[in-house]
Amino acid sequence: MPIGVLVDCFCILLGGTLGSKFKSVIPDHIKKPLNIIFGISAISIGIVSMIKLKSLPAVILSLILGCLIGELIKLDTHIKNIFSKLICKSNFNIEGDYEEYMNFYIIVAVTFCASGANIFGALNEGMTGDMTILLSKAVMDVFASVIFATTLGYAINLIVIPQCLILSTLFYLARLIMPAVSPAMLSDFIAIGGVLTFILGLSILKIIKIHVANLLPALMLIFLTSYIFGLLL
Repeated sequence: MPIGVLVDCFCILLGGTLGSKFKSVIPDHIKKPLNIIFGISAISIGIVSMIKLKSLPAVILSLILGCLIGELIKLDTHIKNIFSKLICKSNFNIEGDYEEYMNFYIIVAVTFCASGANIFGALNEGMTGDMTILLSKAVMDVFASVIFATTLGYAINLIVIPQCLILSTLFYLARLIMPAVSPAMLSDFIAIGGVLTFILGLSILKIIKIHVANLLPALMLIFLTSYIFGLLL
């Protein structure tokens, strides 16, 4: 059983519910610095993950190609439309500018579903049964979801659905795909997850503005590019 995955999902569900319920009593002088801390934490996690890379050309090529594919198929728009329809059908109350709300919603969704720590944590638990990484991430996520929920409201809880599906799939596939994945390929996979986490941190801090979801194809391309560069170098 993917216990670590389920615990992390539960913590986000708990934090999202508490943050939505008590958002009116959480003062701005607490929300703003904590939001900054979560952005800095994402950057820090991303840097630690990026250090693990074995082939910088493979990571850069995957990132470029992944971005091109994501932009061409408008992956960010499709994901945004799916969540938008779910939010509308669920009759969640959206405050403020809707476009700005959805942009932040996608940033939070990718943070919880595809960060380097979550991906590696799910794979590591699937391979070894060690859930330490996911439990550590769950501690941060419960507080992050509280603060994010003060902006996103109860709709944040919908993110738990794809998060649980993605991380559980990685957990169960771990033992199947690992025999075909070399240590170098795995390190590059973790590294590109770190790059995405780093970019997410910058987006949370509003230092850059980018459609983060359009970078997700890079996570799939890295295995191929890492394998090819491993043969060449």
